[in-house]
Amino acid sequence: MGVLYTLFYAVLFPFYTAVFYILTKKNGYSSDLNERFVLYSDKVDNALWFHCASVGELNLSKPLIDTYSKKYKIIITVSSPRGKEYAKKLFPYAVVRSVPFDFPFLIKKFLDIYRPKALIIAEGELWFNLITVSSKHIPVISINARISPKSFERYRKIPFFYRKIFNSFKLIIARSKSDIRRINKFLHYRSRAVLCGDLKFISSKISKNVEFTKKGRLLIAGSTHAPEEKIILNVFKNLKAKHPDLQLILAPRHTERINEVIKLLEQAGFSYSLRSKTDKPETDIYIIDTLGELSGFYKYADVVFVGGTFASVGGHNILEAVLQNKPVVIGKYYDKIKDVVEELLPEGVVKIAKDEKELIKEINGLLKSGGIKADFGKKGKDILNCYIHKINKILEEEHGKK
Repeated sequence: MGVLYTLFYAVLFPFYTAVFYILTKKNGYSSDLNERFVLYSDKVDNALWFHCASVGELNLSKPLIDTYSKKYKIIITVSSPRGKEYAKKLFPYAVVRSVPFDFPFLIKKFLDIYRPKALIIAEGELWFNLITVSSKHIPVISINARISPKSFERYRKIPFFYRKIFNSFKLIIARSKSDIRRINKFLHYRSRAVLCGDLKFISSKISKNVEFTKKGRLLIAGSTHAPEEKIILNVFKNLKAKHPDLQLILAPRHTERINEVIKLLEQAGFSYSLRSKTDKPETDIYIIDTLGELSGFYKYADVVFVGGTFASVGGHNILEAVLQNKPVVIGKYYDKIKDVVEELLPEGVVKIAKDEKELIKEINGLLKSGGIKADFGKKGKDILNCYIHKINKILEEEHGKK
């Protein structure tokens, strides 16, 4: 199976590499081909290896990485160029590398260079050789493991392939009961999968300290995709008539789309300021075109809209706002965050709007009522302690073998 996968990967590799190179250059990033081919030497002792696909997984893993950095040297690999830049800023004490291309000899070369005690993979990164080759040499642990219903149906079409991947993990720590149920369908030994909860209940409390002066009430639209910016501008125009002091902070999910968003604002006749240009906006709309700052703005919000929920993306992290006691409104596409949404709905901290008209109604209602209050601090600490306990047990078992 591994041979067939590697042959298939090798056939597609030239095309994949060419497209990857062109897109990274187009977006202003380095393709880091030397690192992806492991064309370097290094020396790190007593290390733990964390693999995080991009910015979201890096933020999610931060409480664990910070905890283990007190005892181990930290190596972080990332899949995206944007993630690598962010990781270097977020973890200045760590060795940050682009993840090797998924060939067995490159994964083995990486392991030979760093000799980590374990590989800890955040969320849904299921690269076949990264996991199966590494598992022959060190424990491989999945944290905040998840399988969406859509992914589950896809995995079921080639179950033998995903069984090999899931059974190569020494430990799978899942975020929810529904994820555990889906993961167990692929495991030979169900004891390998345990439930600790969603790490976002602790990682989402960590936010950059951002200074911002409110002039009135504030609506934040975070992690937006097309056509959500257009919808939010219509909503803002409607609400501005009811609440003249209302300001809007708009934070597109991908900063590469900033020029596209600016065009929408100009066409709609709105004045705007960019975060990268000023920290004292004099306009009704403030665009966050920087990385890692959005959660720091949530403390100033009166209401938050979280994107990827009117666009059929499946939703983004709502806890960054909720854990700062801010009410959140989302659209009907929230399958990626369904477990968290369903847990919070009875608390009244999340509202679901099916269309633009309902979005206006829900936001207006929250602006009038003054929002909600929530406190999930203890829950987050309990979840983090559960992860640390489970991971430590694996590390102690491996240490006892040597």
